[in-house]
Amino acid sequence: MRKTLALLPLAALLAACGGGSAKPAFSSDAPALWNPCDAIDPALVHRSFGVQTKESDGTPSQPDCRFTPVDQKSDSFALTATYQLTPIDLETYWKAMHISTKANVQRPKIALADDARLVVHYTTKLLTITGFVQNGDLFQVVNIVDPAPYDVPADTAGVEAVLTSLSKHADETGAGVSPSATATVTAS
Repeated sequence: MRKTLALLPLAALLAACGGGSAKPAFSSDAPALWNPCDAIDPALVHRSFGVQTKESDGTPSQPDCRFTPVDQKSDSFALTATYQLTPIDLETYWKAMHISTKANVQRPKIALADDARLVVHYTTKLLTITGFVQNGDLFQVVNIVDPAPYDVPADTAGVEAVLTSLSKHADETGAGVSPSATATVTAS
């Protein structure tokens, strides 16, 4: 049976799910309506993760919110944030993503959000966390990569702080109330 779902950022889906057969169909003329960097800055990243970073927010038509260490030799920490407008709720999406039952999935309470999830994965060398937050039709996704030595509880709390800032900004601006651009994905 084929299902048509609105698309969350493909990179985040692949990071959270380990791959998949989803094929995105983006509208080529859809304008960028939001930039997660409007709600995140290097000071928040420093308070949340203890890393001095520089911000890259892409262009107005292609927002690309990234934070990388100021001193590239000192750390390989990275944070990215993306978004998608979609009328599908996170719970429906979550079921369609078929996240492994072995995944460490958490459901944090994020102020002003309709729903949120975290997928935490780590090895002896690397911690990755993908966070999802939904405000109306706005889905925002945060990914962090933190090399050892890392602190799982501290980094998890850091991602929750970033999701909280994104949710607050979305609520303040009314983002996600009535989207004018969506994308679809067909999953088998």
